[in-house]
Amino acid sequence: MSRIIACHDCDLIQTMPPLAMGMVAQCPRCGAILRRTQFNSINRTVGWLLAGVILYALAVSLPFLAMQTQGVSNQISLTTGIVTLYRQGMGGLGLVVLLTCLVVPLFSMLGLLYVLLPLLKGLRPPWAAQVFALTQRLKPWGMMEVYMLAILISMIKLAKMASLVPGPALYSLIVLIFVLAAALVSLDSHLIWEKLTPPGLVDPPVTSGAPLISCAVCHLLLPAANRPCCPRCGVRVSPRKPNSLSRCWALVLSSAILWLPANLLPVTITQALGSPPHADTIMSGVIYFFQTGSWHIALIIFIASLLVPIAKLMILVFLLLSLRFGWRTGARERTRLYRLTEIVGRWSMVDVYVVSILVALVRLGVWANIKAGPGIAYFAALVILTMFAASSFDPRLIWDQERKNNG
Repeated sequence: MSRIIACHDCDLIQTMPPLAMGMVAQCPRCGAILRRTQFNSINRTVGWLLAGVILYALAVSLPFLAMQTQGVSNQISLTTGIVTLYRQGMGGLGLVVLLTCLVVPLFSMLGLLYVLLPLLKGLRPPWAAQVFALTQRLKPWGMMEVYMLAILISMIKLAKMASLVPGPALYSLIVLIFVLAAALVSLDSHLIWEKLTPPGLVDPPVTSGAPLISCAVCHLLLPAANRPCCPRCGVRVSPRKPNSLSRCWALVLSSAILWLPANLLPVTITQALGSPPHADTIMSGVIYFFQTGSWHIALIIFIASLLVPIAKLMILVFLLLSLRFGWRTGARERTRLYRLTEIVGRWSMVDVYVVSILVALVRLGVWANIKAGPGIAYFAALVILTMFAASSFDPRLIWDQERKNNG
């Protein structure tokens, strides 16, 4: 079943060859990874996920990090920054941190366990395909590894002004990130979709000339006629993402408007005893790390928070213009550029997480306090909109144009 597939990036219909364990199947036209087989995929993934749930519970419930200076100390948990942002009038920003760092990773682990544990015994739980589809669609929005980078940056920033004491939750979080990465690598989603395929569902005939359509989530190939929803995962299917270009243009332009306040307005406001309030923008943070000798951290923030959003917007504008003016060459290269926007965009959230950690840790009464500035809300909206813009763009339109130009 499901040996005949359409590439999710260029829509080339092809037959998936039998693959030995550890082999990778790539699209011969655009180079997209079609499948990567894993040895004992379900058992290994379940083991990693069970370990992940235990580590998650420890990371959320135990002390995370403590700060000590001038005889004053402050201890926080993973949720302290979220609560602090809410109390400072940044409830929307706190919700973003809550969803991307805590809710989505937990749902992904529990959702996958709900699907995979019964599959070990050959059973299909109710709504298994829909739950698995949701975990796959939410994958880009689980950002614990980005949060870990933010912790490192925050500790380096604060190390010169106070003593930092890591708590057991921090060590649990570090291990959890590696465990989740191992679970992600172990999971063969193609295998899971095969096991979730309804009985009697067969590959459509390719030689009949009838138009075919591929589900955007489970990649099941279907006859285009009378198929409002995928019979396997229940997602609405269409030949291409609806209104892809207009939605992408709207999101790109909105992101470009947000770029100015995100970079010109302060992201943090520091109040220290005996000193006037000091406002920091993203660029001033880069300059601070460079001047204090942490040039590697300055480079990370510069790339993730300044260079990546601009580059992502430029790439999306380039792709949109290439379709608008019918450029005839470079379809494979343009598709690679699109994949790059999907990979790097989420790492720009590092500054949002740094602010959530700083406002939680630096609450030392009359000695020092850090508040979130308006710029960080604009920046979070910028990152989220650019991620939506990338997901709304349909790379198959590049290859539709290629066929039209060559046809």
